[in-house]
Amino acid sequence: MGASIPKSSFVNPDARVRCPTPDCWGDLLLFPTGDTDRDGIPAFSNATLCPLCMTGFDIDPDITDRDLYLRVSWMRANPGQSLPDDLAAPDTGE
Repeated sequence: MGASIPKSSFVNPDARVRCPTPDCWGDLLLFPTGDTDRDGIPAFSNATLCPLCMTGFDIDPDITDRDLYLRVSWMRANPGQSLPDDLAAPDTGE
């Protein structure tokens, strides 16, 4: 596997991260595991693969999947606005 990428890097409206492999223009995506929490929020794998260069990357779970999902959902529903305070501080699951 390649370098480790913080899961919090995927907190953007597209929930994507540019592949860090030199000369690659691919986007890394999160892969759902098929599991959900009590509210139906999906769990995501702690690894990803670039579809262009086929380099694999570990994802460091520096935030919970729930926090990631809620932040991305809020950003998509409220484009151009800052995250509210209750979503701004990461939930580390500790």
